[in-house]
Amino acid sequence: MKRRYGVICSFFVGFLALSFMCYASYRYAERNGEQENDTPVRESTQTGIKKEQTISQTTKYVVEKYNRETKKTTREETIMPPEYIGMDRGQLEDHLVEKLATMSKKEEQDGLISISLQAFSGEQIVVRNTYSVKKQEGFRLKLLDGEVAIYSRDGRELYEKTGIQEENLTEEDCKSLRKGLVIKNEKELYSILENFSS
Repeated sequence: MKRRYGVICSFFVGFLALSFMCYASYRYAERNGEQENDTPVRESTQTGIKKEQTISQTTKYVVEKYNRETKKTTREETIMPPEYIGMDRGQLEDHLVEKLATMSKKEEQDGLISISLQAFSGEQIVVRNTYSVKKQEGFRLKLLDGEVAIYSRDGRELYEKTGIQEENLTEEDCKSLRKGLVIKNEKELYSILENFSS
């Protein structure tokens, strides 16, 4: 019985000694690790001061145009806008956000939905303009060679000629067709064509 207590006590004392040694070596390693980590930080703050890159007159300016519908991207190297010269990355990103918010009517009609900075360095910047050009619903009626013709709503794509001659229309109808008469849907289109032909 005494022997059993002796074995248990010696096991317990051994366990305590081992635990103490592990803790002491952990603290030692932790202290050495802090000293190693401190040294490079001090050095890098003194010697590692890096000047932020800015845009210069020699920086290449590449504009990507990405169409979300067709998934096509075109790239074009163009002239650096003078207002970009001297800007760092953050300033340029802020400027692009402002540019999107104050876009022109033409850019809005072209379907511009976002402007983002893809790459920035002293040698080259890449700006991506993303467009979403959805085909507008409806039609446009115009006169073509003295005949009423049906076009896409934007007036760019000819669908078909109707056979309705200009000479058979009222002066008011001809005037609105010369400007381009916008039609919302097929039902309205057939109704107007029926009026023109009667």
